[in-house]
Amino acid sequence: MKRTIKVLAILGALLLLASMTATAQAGKQITIAYVTNGPYTFWTYAHAGCLKAEMEFGVKVNFFKPPSATLEEQKRFIETQMAKGVDGMAISVIDPENMTPFINEICAKIPVVMFDSDAPKSNRKAYIGMSNYAAGRLAGQKIKEQLPNGGKLVIFVGRLDAQNAVERRQGIIDELQGKPYAAQYPGKMTPQGRVNAGKWTILDTRTDGGDESRAKGNAEDTLVKYPDLDLMIGLWSYNTPAIISAVQDAGKQGKIKIIGFDEEVVVLGGIKDGYVAGTIVQNPYEYGRTSIEILYKLIKGMNAGIPPDKLVDVPARIITADKVDVFMDTLNKQLAVGEFFEVK
Repeated sequence: MKRTIKVLAILGALLLLASMTATAQAGKQITIAYVTNGPYTFWTYAHAGCLKAEMEFGVKVNFFKPPSATLEEQKRFIETQMAKGVDGMAISVIDPENMTPFINEICAKIPVVMFDSDAPKSNRKAYIGMSNYAAGRLAGQKIKEQLPNGGKLVIFVGRLDAQNAVERRQGIIDELQGKPYAAQYPGKMTPQGRVNAGKWTILDTRTDGGDESRAKGNAEDTLVKYPDLDLMIGLWSYNTPAIISAVQDAGKQGKIKIIGFDEEVVVLGGIKDGYVAGTIVQNPYEYGRTSIEILYKLIKGMNAGIPPDKLVDVPARIITADKVDVFMDTLNKQLAVGEFFEVK
């Protein structure tokens, strides 16, 4: 009888412990790591989207911008977050080819999604963003509009081992060469260097390794090397401000056509003032908010609404002079914390 009472007491204690554990787990706040690919202003909007998601879903987001935009910094932060026991992770991958085995180790432990720059061969749950290849095709269309009779141009980007850079550049090349349209990247990259594309010649693709000061130096060197240059296009957010600064310093503002990517203030100002033809924009705010929403639902065992191809499309748009004021107003609302829930 005493043994039976003892067993029942032990079982009761175990049940109580299980109940307490379940209660503690139910009350545990979900923590998600959000890892960008560099320190650029572009990510300010993604951070705003993450803050909105924190309020919507009651989660904690650890937001990180690698200060030098290096693979080592990104990997170190991911390892630190894993050691702290985060529940999910969103990453804009700096070097997908080299990062994929490491990412797959993370994917085996927690849900992982990509945004902005994908690692398509990894086991990530989803990619949130635009088709960078389609965005490149859109930029190519703008180049043809600005140089209808052909011309010479140079492409500027941080690095060509990032998937978004590869796809944007190839989209531009394929559009100028008149290749059949494809919504997704066809998987073959044109080697770096001079590219002939009918009436248009891409003289070079200059990379800066994510260094903003080097980006301006690249633009300055290009203006000296190619005095008959017609157009300059920046594929990463900080590239176009560097181009603008170099062109202004050289006294060639209005003489060389400029096209950009993303929504840097100086680029939008250039569009308003007429010396930037346009910029292809993503929606980093939604990259932040949607990434956290999807991870929250995956962690909670809910239907996250991920399509079969695992691509959660946030389409690219081109902002020109007729659209810039409305677009800037939207950006201001996204950055206003008190208005987060009013932003559509």
